[in-house]
Amino acid sequence: MAHETADKAAERAAGQSRQAERPSVWELFRRQAARTPDTTALAVGGTELTYAELDAASAAFARRLRERGASAGRVVCVRLEQNALAVTAMLAALRIGAAWAVVEPDQPPSRLRALLADTDCAVVVVSGPDSALEGLPDVPERLDVAGLDVRGLLAPGGADKAAGPAEEAGRAGGHAEPSPETPAYVVCTSGSTGTPKGVMVSRGSLAASIEPRTEVYGEDHAVCLMAMRASFDGMLGGMFWSFCNGHTLVLPDEKQLKQVHGLAGLAEEYGATHLIVVPSYYRALLKESRLLPESLRLVVVAGEACTPDLVRDHTERLPRAVLVNEYGPTETTISCTVEPGLDPSWSRIPIGRPWRGAEARVLDGRLREVAPGVRGELYIGGPFVALGYAGQPGRTAERFVADPFGPPGSRMYRTGDIAHVGESGSLHYHGRSDQQVKIRGARIELGEVEAALERHPAVGQAVVVCGNASGEPRLTAFLTPVSPGGDMPSWSDLRAHCWEFLVEQAVPVHFRTLRSMPLNSSGKADRTALRELLPSDAGETGASGPLDGGGAAGKSGADGPGAAAGTTGRVAEIWAAVLGHGEAGPNDNFFAVGGSSLRVIDLHKQLDAAWPGVLRVGELFDLTTVHAQAEAITGRLGHRPDGEDDGPGEDLPAAYEL
Repeated sequence: MAHETADKAAERAAGQSRQAERPSVWELFRRQAARTPDTTALAVGGTELTYAELDAASAAFARRLRERGASAGRVVCVRLEQNALAVTAMLAALRIGAAWAVVEPDQPPSRLRALLADTDCAVVVVSGPDSALEGLPDVPERLDVAGLDVRGLLAPGGADKAAGPAEEAGRAGGHAEPSPETPAYVVCTSGSTGTPKGVMVSRGSLAASIEPRTEVYGEDHAVCLMAMRASFDGMLGGMFWSFCNGHTLVLPDEKQLKQVHGLAGLAEEYGATHLIVVPSYYRALLKESRLLPESLRLVVVAGEACTPDLVRDHTERLPRAVLVNEYGPTETTISCTVEPGLDPSWSRIPIGRPWRGAEARVLDGRLREVAPGVRGELYIGGPFVALGYAGQPGRTAERFVADPFGPPGSRMYRTGDIAHVGESGSLHYHGRSDQQVKIRGARIELGEVEAALERHPAVGQAVVVCGNASGEPRLTAFLTPVSPGGDMPSWSDLRAHCWEFLVEQAVPVHFRTLRSMPLNSSGKADRTALRELLPSDAGETGASGPLDGGGAAGKSGADGPGAAAGTTGRVAEIWAAVLGHGEAGPNDNFFAVGGSSLRVIDLHKQLDAAWPGVLRVGELFDLTTVHAQAEAITGRLGHRPDGEDDGPGEDLPAAYEL
């Protein structure tokens, strides 16, 4: 075991003292509301609230939560799309000492079921009927806010303005200020066994994560734009840094988040100074960098690997803005390391050094620190470490282990990430030690995807492999039938089945049927052999090889990809080239069959080459089906596609996680 120096020991003791004395984020927000009541605190979906208004609205919402049984230590599930009410609900839960958990209506039902099973959920905030709650045993109280505008909470008598934190907590049966160990929020994330798990983070850890951010983000007044949704804990860094320091938080609604142009327009409208975004989304934004405002002075990327080419692209297009790379699993409270001022000349982009207060160690299999330059597993210690997994003590004990470097009772989180300490002292990431991957910022356990597929009655065995076609991670599922020679479901049926259990990023792009699964010498599925069968790049279809006008590509319905003479067929052919498979039907949603914001750019380039100037790239986030795009093209050219019906396409959001 490594021995601490006197300086390190003193630093640790000082950190523990700060943890005990550190004000909570709720206390800091209330102080800010008193200091700058008329400053805009939040802008989302066309609604703007000052600090005084947001404080008053959260007080009124907290009263509604208390009336339905919410109290300190219990959970409030927020089942709302991204809007001002959702943010108000989060603050209201914090106000009364409860923990919030955001599970948007389009999240898979399995995540909601897992949350309700593993936590003491007092209230579910919904907007109208929620089919995911029907038939569940012991459903908590519902607070239906359908038709309620956040400003309705500010009507005379609507807000409990006179009640301070002590009085509010007292009514809820708690103390004036809940203990720092009280849960602040729960984030539902992927589980390796196939069951989602809820990461519980304390109020103290949230405060510890927010406190040092000003050292990197700056002290001048900021307008912070978050390119993500509230169910992803990465949003909380910018959100509470803004609320605790008197800045303005700008959030996209569901539609603006999907549209690169819409998000850039939001940055321009509010004069954003700070942008926090996932690297894959930022690549798409940089292609439209001319739309980003001159006011932008800092960009934070996190949630995926930041590559040298992204740094070079940023430096070329937005040289005025500092680029920052953050790293951190959900279990280490938003992010635990940071590397500011990324240099385009670097051949590798580090994940940085620990935020002040956090501790990061690269250890060998016997929990001994390895020398700089030597790879080992990354462990995180200190106040950033989460409480554990809700209702799952066994899984908590497996990942949250005793900290041999800290005082008795302290813990560190075993990340499963392989890293080394570079010459500058910054950490460098080298992938995973297990079957976890990141896709568009979302953490995906391949075991969860496999377990979901094997729930289908026609699937015997499923093995999922992550490839990197065209530089973008994508999942391919290799399947064997439940009985030899049995029929397998169609790709669309398999996708529909997956949507019951998995977030969008976890649904495989390709499905391949095998007579038998290749095995290695240990008798396990041979993932190396399966990697040899991965689609090589865009343009390769499911079971039929490269697009040749027939085979799987021709199954998309009338006027399929092989019928290049028809507008629908030509659009479908372009989709197949961009997606890397020809299994998308005329009414399938682009994002549900493997598309992403980055691939929308490629799709537009090919459509524009075929029909110059007919479609704008931003329209492709609304025209999300082959049918809709072909109809728009032919309508603007003065004729309709041959043999088409007017079937509407579903519009599903592209979600990103930080």
